[in-house]
Amino acid sequence: MQPASGNHWQKLGSLIEFVEERLPWAVPTMPGSAVHFARLLETFAQSREHWLKVAGGAKAEVLEHSFTSRVWKDFEVAVECGTFVGYSASRLAVQMHRHGGGPAAARVITIEVDPVHACIARHFLDLAGVSFVVEVSVGQVRDVVPRLVDCFGARALGFVFMDYKGSIFHADLELLEHIDALGIACVELADNVALPGAPLLLWNLAFGPSWDLHCYAMTEFFEPNTEDWMAVGTYKGRLGEAPPAPVSWQRLSWHTDHMRRRAGGLRPTEGDMFEEDRIAYSRHVRRHFLAAGIKATPWRGPSAE
Repeated sequence: MQPASGNHWQKLGSLIEFVEERLPWAVPTMPGSAVHFARLLETFAQSREHWLKVAGGAKAEVLEHSFTSRVWKDFEVAVECGTFVGYSASRLAVQMHRHGGGPAAARVITIEVDPVHACIARHFLDLAGVSFVVEVSVGQVRDVVPRLVDCFGARALGFVFMDYKGSIFHADLELLEHIDALGIACVELADNVALPGAPLLLWNLAFGPSWDLHCYAMTEFFEPNTEDWMAVGTYKGRLGEAPPAPVSWQRLSWHTDHMRRRAGGLRPTEGDMFEEDRIAYSRHVRRHFLAAGIKATPWRGPSAE
């Protein structure tokens, strides 16, 4: 876990005040309270200098479309890796309630490494009325996911959403494969694939025999000039491994981590990342993808799919 500045905690405090003042304290309803909660976070993200990053707008549409694109069995669960404050978890809870093929209780597991973020997410999800659907687990993904097999059985994961540190997406997904956690036709959705980037995950999904890959391109939420990709992988079973990624892609993965730390304020001598920097870096990452023959379809909404 990387340290956060005092300013980070002040910002989170202002978010808590914002939500608590506007989300009714009466008995929550499903899905009404969850929908209201998601809209509150979007409003806050738009009005507070864009420091709150959530997978809203087109990314939320891809999340929900990917979730509903498969036929769910009543024993299957969804796993989110990277809770932050619970925005996407609340959306997954609503989709599980509507389309999960059975009782929704405790069928969305969201994993967060930062215990403070996890506490905030639990509080928000309780206010949103989805705490009976979502369980927030604290720890690193590699430590939490083996327990999922113990709790739910082999091949019980029907959906995995990765939205944390892109340079380790591939390692955590490989672990899920090796412990037989993924069901056939499990959907793996990864955010921020082009910005800051998750090149090693994309390589494995594109060139490994166990996955079918489709990428969507969209602009970042409230950043209309900044392009990012989301990767959607459909699991076919353990059919072998992808060939090793070239050295240039391994270097790119290292550099995406560097840029991630810079964006988080952990490279103070290099200055902040402004919109122009993000646009340029996304273009740099996408050049590697396009050179390898990996392309993305512009997302035009669920009705176009």
